Amino acid sequence: MNTGKILIVVATAYAFSVAAAYGASFTDKRLDRHIEYPTYFAHSNGLSIAYQDFGEPDNPAVLLIMGLGAQLIHWQDNFVLGLVNKGYRVIRFDNRDIGWSEKLHGAGTPGILTGIRFKLGMGLGAPYLLDDMAADAIGLLDHLQIRQAHIAGVSMGGMIAQIMAGKHPERVLSLTSIMSSTGRKGLPEGTLEVEMRDREGLSRDEILQDIVRASKAIYAKESTRSEAEWLARAARGYDRNHYDDGFARQFWAIVDSGDRIELLNNLKLPSLVIHGSLDPLLPLPHGEDTASNIPGSTFLVLDDMGHYMDEEHHARVIDAMHTLIQSTPK
Repeated sequence: MNTGKILIVVATAYAFSVAAAYGASFTDKRLDRHIEYPTYFAHSNGLSIAYQDFGEPDNPAVLLIMGLGAQLIHWQDNFVLGLVNKGYRVIRFDNRDIGWSEKLHGAGTPGILTGIRFKLGMGLGAPYLLDDMAADAIGLLDHLQIRQAHIAGVSMGGMIAQIMAGKHPERVLSLTSIMSSTGRKGLPEGTLEVEMRDREGLSRDEILQDIVRASKAIYAKESTRSEAEWLARAARGYDRNHYDDGFARQFWAIVDSGDRIELLNNLKLPSLVIHGSLDPLLPLPHGEDTASNIPGSTFLVLDDMGHYMDEEHHARVIDAMHTLIQSTPK
């Protein structure tokens, strides 16, 4: 870890040294066992951004950007440590409005008028856009004194990573866009849509069941994971932080940010696009469109992946990212 950071000591009954990674927790009789890694805070783009930092500080940096409503822990620990074992310094963080990062409580949430403006093709007046979230990530790199990094993002995080690569090319060594999209109008809709549900008044158990239902839907195939394991995974995120308004505002930012076609067409850096053929939220043509709009990009289709990157995909994604990074001019 770098020196000069403010360490936030996490008081948790889950910090067991016997669990080397989150994925290993399910092999233990205690389904709630996992390490809570040290979390730090950066003042970035006017906000407090929570992050975690792994690996040797002098190793090549990989910045991981999570998707809509997801927290830094949803980059599963064994995926992060797999990259560290390849010789990288890995940073994962909570996007604004989610997890332990700063919440924009007074910014409102999309409502009926937002939907009307969307149908009329008007601007939606989102309180922030994906460009602002990309600026948050650049500010985090500034805080860490990282001049250049390899950037990887899933879903909304892939969109943010695309913007970083297009608007801050001097800071980005390579781009990995996973289960994401260009945002181009006319791409096919999935069999699932993002749900904006009012869960106020629901109990913790009811919300956990709702999270499990949504997770299974985007996983998009039969799972060997038990119901208890699904619930333990959902509970880890819920108990760390649960904030539906942040989810709503992030979704607002996505639909109000337009497409990234021109940005992607002008990219001149090593790029990797990964997409699952089972993706029910952003179907495979979204990945194909992304790859076709990035000159010289590598396109990897995972036939057993939906809109959920899990343990069975980690080795292939890590190997593909490692190959990409190794091809980057020194």
